[in-house]
Amino acid sequence: MEVSINMSDKELNRRRIPTTMGKKKKPSLLSLLLAIVLVAVVTTGGYLLYKGYKVSSDIGFQFSPGNILQPKKEPELKRDSTGKYTNVLLVGIDTREAGNLMNTDTIIVASYNYETRDVIMISIPRDFHVQTDPKKYWFNRINSVYAVNEQRSKGSGLEALKDVAEEITTLEIQYHAMIDYKGFTELIDAVGGVYVNVENSFTDYMYPKGVGYQTVTFKAGPQLMDGDTALKYSRSRHSMHNNEGSDFARARRQQNVIASFRDTVLSSETLLNPKKVMDLMSAIQNNIKISEFTIDDIQAGINILKTFKEENGNTYSFVLDPSSGNSSLITSQNVVNTGAYAIGPIEGLGKYTKINEYVKLLLKNPQLYSENPSIYIYNAGLGYQETYKIAQELREEFKYMNIRFIGNLYNDKEGVYVFSNKEEEYGYSVDALSKYLKTASTTKPEFVTTNLRGENISILFGKEIQISQQ
Repeated sequence: MEVSINMSDKELNRRRIPTTMGKKKKPSLLSLLLAIVLVAVVTTGGYLLYKGYKVSSDIGFQFSPGNILQPKKEPELKRDSTGKYTNVLLVGIDTREAGNLMNTDTIIVASYNYETRDVIMISIPRDFHVQTDPKKYWFNRINSVYAVNEQRSKGSGLEALKDVAEEITTLEIQYHAMIDYKGFTELIDAVGGVYVNVENSFTDYMYPKGVGYQTVTFKAGPQLMDGDTALKYSRSRHSMHNNEGSDFARARRQQNVIASFRDTVLSSETLLNPKKVMDLMSAIQNNIKISEFTIDDIQAGINILKTFKEENGNTYSFVLDPSSGNSSLITSQNVVNTGAYAIGPIEGLGKYTKINEYVKLLLKNPQLYSENPSIYIYNAGLGYQETYKIAQELREEFKYMNIRFIGNLYNDKEGVYVFSNKEEEYGYSVDALSKYLKTASTTKPEFVTTNLRGENISILFGKEIQISQQ
């Protein structure tokens, strides 16, 4: 199947297409519904509930007449113990027709910061090995946690997965939601499809189809996807092209679809179309599981959506793969002895100290870690040992970033220079580094005529500037 839809400039201008992953996006908190969807769906559906619709208690809605009759203070979503964040676990479950699979192959923790209005999404890959059963010291893929615990005690699967996600990310999770493949396709179709900017062309010759396989192909560029097409784009992981054949690439594509779905759901076309809204409600009711939420939660979510639109908050996306944290956190080497592909903490199975620290840094400064530039440091006159010492200090201050001391470049320059080798890119990182180093020189000096070693950001340390006396 080849999926490629050409659109006119007029059509492209009519509906915004998300930018590439790793770039900041305009969000809408709980704009994230499970798996490959957004909690904005829950908020949208909840808004209608608030106005009179009913949804089965199976999805977790708790209603009490007192919630309406008794005046209350401004409603708020549940927060973590710091009072600064609301965290949501979003799960997509494998429900293929062949067999009784219950693998949760999409696992995303979304965190909303009430102070900065930022949302970050952290994907945990399916091959990440964890302790699957709290009562047994046995490690397996995280995508089996739900099934293992459901089989042991029905209804305990999502709670067990939440506990594991909390342990990995050190984030206290207040809400969780899970959707199956059918629900995902129905949600996408209910809004008339989503416009997705496919970053890389790729072909997957082994996309699962019942007991066999089929070929799916995607061409780079913006295109309209219906539910089935978006599901294939989000699930594919066997391509041999453009580094798209991995679980990590798949996780990034899933977050790409999330951004597209969010924008579509929050558009006036969707919210003001009764048929689309009712179709969304049907998909929500029949195909997802959500932790308990109340009318207060619904109204709080609506208030946050309004604030997001007014203040233009940002969304940042991350995947916990072997490249995370300058390749110092997660490994695929000697994780298990089964012969199957696996990843786990470099510290050892079940040890998450460094990953916890990394996640805290993502929350603290998501834009810096989203840009994630390569930073090379050169001695330009300050002295080899002196420059090396400062490079060590920078590595400690900006942990888990790609900071390298290269050595001598010049021996007669003055001042400190911090600059990007790519115009209009990595501006936030340049500003953060120059502020820390207390230098105003943030453009490439004229005496540097190349991109040096091809790094994103270069830092040159020259001699202290001598001020002539007149």
